[in-house]
Amino acid sequence: MAYIEYRYRITSTGKSSAQLGPCEICGKYTSEVFYQVEERKYLYNGKTGWTQKNCRDYFGHKECLIEKRRLRANAIPEHA
Repeated sequence: MAYIEYRYRITSTGKSSAQLGPCEICGKYTSEVFYQVEERKYLYNGKTGWTQKNCRDYFGHKECLIEKRRLRANAIPEHA
């Protein structure tokens, strides 16, 4: 069975919830807001790459963002 692969990048915004609002995952205040970007691997014409299409991005506590990650998911065949 094929799986969709994901990778993530987390960066600190250098700001708190006072400027950016609460964590998008738990809804609580955070003194340091992080931003997480999800990318998924794709195969097209025999070449692989990474895209953010149909992926998620969030602001919040670093721990909350890490918990929200998908390790991998079942791939849905394009031509079933």
